[in-house]
Amino acid sequence: MSTTQHTARPLLAITMGDPAGVGPEVTVKGLADGEMLAISRPLVIGDRRVLQAAAQATGVTLPIRGWKSAMEATFEPGGIDVLDLDNVDPREWGWGKLSAASGRAAVEYIQRAMELTNAGTAAAIVTAPINKEATTLAGHSELGHMEMFSKAYGAKNQATMLVSGKLRCVHLSTHYSLAEAVARITRERVLQRIVTTHEDFRRWGMPSPRIAASAINPHGGEGGLMGREEIDQIAPAVEDARKMGIDARGPYPGDSVYVRAMRGEFDAVIAMFHDQGHIPVKVHGFEQSVSVALGLPIVRTSVDHGTAFDIAGKGIADAESMRESIKVAAEICAGTWLQGA
Repeated sequence: MSTTQHTARPLLAITMGDPAGVGPEVTVKGLADGEMLAISRPLVIGDRRVLQAAAQATGVTLPIRGWKSAMEATFEPGGIDVLDLDNVDPREWGWGKLSAASGRAAVEYIQRAMELTNAGTAAAIVTAPINKEATTLAGHSELGHMEMFSKAYGAKNQATMLVSGKLRCVHLSTHYSLAEAVARITRERVLQRIVTTHEDFRRWGMPSPRIAASAINPHGGEGGLMGREEIDQIAPAVEDARKMGIDARGPYPGDSVYVRAMRGEFDAVIAMFHDQGHIPVKVHGFEQSVSVALGLPIVRTSVDHGTAFDIAGKGIADAESMRESIKVAAEICAGTWLQGA
């Protein structure tokens, strides 16, 4: 394969996630699709033996090519390339088995992926799911991927964006109780989310993204009769953004703004709490949904599902979210993701 062909396709560091979950399965199933190799150079960061077991469980017949360094990988058709960290003890490992060892291994894949990206070897990171209980048992206090990336890069304005087709939802908050999430709706935080979204979309090729803010109360608060968050916090933040030259709009009632975005009226919606953004995305296209990180100095996409220990090893996990995560990462790196959006 020529150097020119290599240069045209970004190298993606794909972490296989918790070894005991469905991450290894969706990774090998996703990479069995020849389109993934046509648009990128996918390098799995994981354990070759676990990936071989995943291939056997899923009926994937492609050989798993293990390498000790990213520079050795060939990315030739007819195989799956893995940077083999060889960090899973087969005597202790098992599908669906929660353990500190698996949590520790999953974090090591993330750390190696960051090393490759920081060195410029990888253009982006694509992550399979980790198990927060397992990583906690392994001594890592961060709740999830975003917390790990934010700590590593000192990011202050990071955000999670869920994507399914034209629907892109940026979350004001994610893993908080509903009461705490509402308390976190402030003018400053809403403005920060709008600005972060605007900046990353511009960086990825969309000069003037149309960003809508969702309301939190029924009917947008009905002029304060059903709550004042829209009047006191969200609307002022939208106006602040507009004064900065950002095409910010709203707030719009939560029961209609997402439909309008699906129809192409907005390029992104700021969701005010976890389920307000997750539900419309997953109803719109559950299998195709992808998580995209905003506010980081790197490109990072992820599957939008968990480790699913209950079905791990059965070969039935759907790999569509992994394929979409790879596609989105490759398109962001190529500067084509938001073109024509």
